[in-house]
Amino acid sequence: MGMSGAVCAAAGTGLLICFLLPVFTGRILDIGNVTGLVISTCLLFYGLRQAPVHEALGRIRTEGPLPARIALAAAGILCAGIALTALLLTCMMVRAALKEPAEDANVIVLGCEVKGEKPSLMLSGRIDAAVHYLQRHPGALCVVSGGTGEGEKISEAECMYRFMTAQGIEPARILLEDRSVSTRENLLFSMRKLEEAGAGDNRRIAVVTNEFHACRAHLIAKKLGLQAGSVVSRTPWWLFPTFYVRELYGLLYQLLL
Repeated sequence: MGMSGAVCAAAGTGLLICFLLPVFTGRILDIGNVTGLVISTCLLFYGLRQAPVHEALGRIRTEGPLPARIALAAAGILCAGIALTALLLTCMMVRAALKEPAEDANVIVLGCEVKGEKPSLMLSGRIDAAVHYLQRHPGALCVVSGGTGEGEKISEAECMYRFMTAQGIEPARILLEDRSVSTRENLLFSMRKLEEAGAGDNRRIAVVTNEFHACRAHLIAKKLGLQAGSVVSRTPWWLFPTFYVRELYGLLYQLLL
């Protein structure tokens, strides 16, 4: 095995572990880590069998029938297109995550899984990020947004409200929106809550969510006539690859709507 093969095999092994960890630590198996596991396995196989793979591809290019050569070229173009699309979407994610909210923005905290009556690890991060922002912006109102999902004893909004007030945020500053089940509904229903509170004229919002999700939230906010900035919660490293890949699909879908 050459140096490049060893590097590919090591990268494939590392990525396999990263995409398997959510399965064992949080029973998470979705399009994100399934895609990652497929790519990691291919990378590992290529690293271990680099020479035979190169030999087989070389024979197809030089001696293979025309349909096989066309299929090989099409596969190469497709892989390059997928890689370029992923790179562009990643750049969009980074840009959105780094976008600062306006100074007079009100806060919308997007919901995430509640385990019984306690926040999941991802939701805990969003709560902490929102509390930190509100402490630094005492004039901002905050909407905690999220309904009650399967296995949740209370709404995501109620869970966030309890934990944010326990950390010293005044209850009067927090509005509960407990009916939404999607990012679009999070933002739409939250703005209605702000309008009811007399703050609807201010269309500038600080969206509290994980870094990988900020871009899609911004795109939806723009369609709703909102000016969004980001207050990001850092995703745990062992969950980030799975949610990042899954978000690539979600962001692409949002752009194609």
